[in-house]
Amino acid sequence: MKRVSFILLLQLAVLACNSNPIEIEIEAVQPEPAEVPSPVEAVEGEPLPLWQEGYLDIHSINGGRGEAFYYIMPDGTTMLVDAAGGRDYEIEGEPDGTGIYSKPSNSYSSGNVIIQYIKHFAPDVADGRLDYFMTSHYHADHMGTYTKSFQNYGWTAADRNGTITPVPNLDAGGFLLNGLPEVGYHIPIMRIIDRGDWSDRPSNIYLTSSQRMQNYLNFIDWSSRTNGTVREKLAIGHKDQIVLKHDAAAYPGFAVRGIAAGGDIWTGSGTSVNTKYLPTSDQLMANLEAWDPNENIMSCVFTLSYGKFDWFSGGDIQYTGISTYAWKDIEEPISKVVGRVEAMKACHHCTKSCNSAKLLAALKPDNFIIGVWTKNQPNPSSLKRVYKASPSVNIFATNMADSIIATLKDEGIDASTFCAQSGHIVLRVLPGGGSYYIYVLDDSDFQYRVTSIHGPFDCK
Repeated sequence: MKRVSFILLLQLAVLACNSNPIEIEIEAVQPEPAEVPSPVEAVEGEPLPLWQEGYLDIHSINGGRGEAFYYIMPDGTTMLVDAAGGRDYEIEGEPDGTGIYSKPSNSYSSGNVIIQYIKHFAPDVADGRLDYFMTSHYHADHMGTYTKSFQNYGWTAADRNGTITPVPNLDAGGFLLNGLPEVGYHIPIMRIIDRGDWSDRPSNIYLTSSQRMQNYLNFIDWSSRTNGTVREKLAIGHKDQIVLKHDAAAYPGFAVRGIAAGGDIWTGSGTSVNTKYLPTSDQLMANLEAWDPNENIMSCVFTLSYGKFDWFSGGDIQYTGISTYAWKDIEEPISKVVGRVEAMKACHHCTKSCNSAKLLAALKPDNFIIGVWTKNQPNPSSLKRVYKASPSVNIFATNMADSIIATLKDEGIDASTFCAQSGHIVLRVLPGGGSYYIYVLDDSDFQYRVTSIHGPFDCK
């Protein structure tokens, strides 16, 4: 026990003519501060212990409206990849609906869910900021959206100076607080990394989603003027762009490498880049309607390594339409420059034409984390390719609609064998990168209680 001394001054009358103060030293017993639990001392039904130095955390934050992966690196450097901003399924009049309800409810915007999650788990060394934000590509379920009916979703707007305003004026630099803009409005972002200017390689949403892109750029302009945010394109082939900010020398076995962005792909040699796999910007613009180049194949792709642990994140890469245009299979050249990983984020939410046999044969993941936000995810054909490449793979899904569970059953896939059908998914690598756990957290409130524990898994 600790002993703490303090001086208590008592005024005593020793004699009627003598009243000098007497100093008396008293010792008080103070209890030791509560011992902080180890990050791997998780208990089902209790909140997940917080990250500590030396650990690597990868959090799949589930708000039911897209993807958001929060990384806490071994020295406390932080990165958020995507900030879900898809529309609520619950809103009356939504065409068809996504089939997935907002978590914990649609009383909270998806940005608010991400903000609360990050503020709960962020390390002290982060100082209330995000070191990096990566926009994998320019779809609403990854960056936020723009709609004139934003008030129906409980979203707010700001002018170019960040002052809350009834209506955003995009032409005057205003922006809607949804997805990334909402997160970045409340948590300063130091660096934003994306696939580059939209005009570098226009996709099939280039002519229909200009307001969404303007909203994105207006927010970045405000963030740059307010917080000093720097925007840059993912450096393909490089391992010196996303780096540890606080104590890189202590973790020489940690690295993040850019693999692809905007249709350009690492060649596997040094930092050289194949810029000719996709048609040029001019070619795409001249044939935008006929060729229908999907935004998904422009996604930022990267790998992360820590000791023996390896991770793959492919955004929404896919291979839809390759029977007509071979270049639409962006997974094919990527499969040639990546190797086996311990775990991966499912490409394009594990929908139909993604997670190709070639890509999975190269990656062979032991654990497969799916950010589900619509009722057709995960697709059975995509899952079958995962099982073929890795027969003992563990499947973790953040959400699942009853209809897809039935469809999977008809295709011979029992969803009850999945390690998770709902919740936040947390992959936590132990110091040194030799082993890791995966935790599933309750997403029905903001207590982040553990619902199941998986591992330890040894890294190979």
